[in-house]
This record gives sequence, structure tokens and C-alpha cells, in this order.
Amino acid sequence: MYIGIVSEWNYTKCSKPFESQQAALDYLQEKDFAGLILKRTQGFTAVCPTYPDGYYPDAVVVAEVENSKLDLAAERKSLPIQGCC
Repeated sequence: MYIGIVSEWNYTKCSKPFESQQAALDYLQEKDFAGLILKRTQGFTAVCPTYPDGYYPDAVVVAEVENSKLDLAAERKSLPIQGCC
């Protein structure tokens, strides 16, 4: 999805720390990135839609941010069905 685009988002492997939820939201919206905002023990982290659940054990998702390309929705549709079979 973000492969081939050189950006700060890729450079930090789809994870960027922030001091506030608003700063993380502003960053994602300014760059037109889809992602999640996680509340951490110390501060907040913005992560891309492909970031694995549970990677940060202390994290709680506080916001989901969609971009103009609808990457968050596309990623959700590409995830395997869980709890099946």
C-alpha cells in the first residue's frame, strides 16, 4: 500500500511517537496518511493500518484515521477472516 513511496511514514516503519493525540491526528491528516492513534503508557503513537495488533502491549486504540485513498478501509477488507472454521 505504502511501498515505493519514500516518506517519513515509511522511514519510521509506520510508527511515529507524539506527545498528544491531537499532534498525532494533525500529522496523519496533514500527510493524508491512514492509520491508528494509540494511547501509550507515555504519550501517543500513530501507526499505519498494517501495523500488527498487540505489537505494543501497553497500547489502546483511541482513534482511527482514514485518508483520501481509503487505505484504512482497504486494509480491513484484505485482512483474513478470524474466528472462522
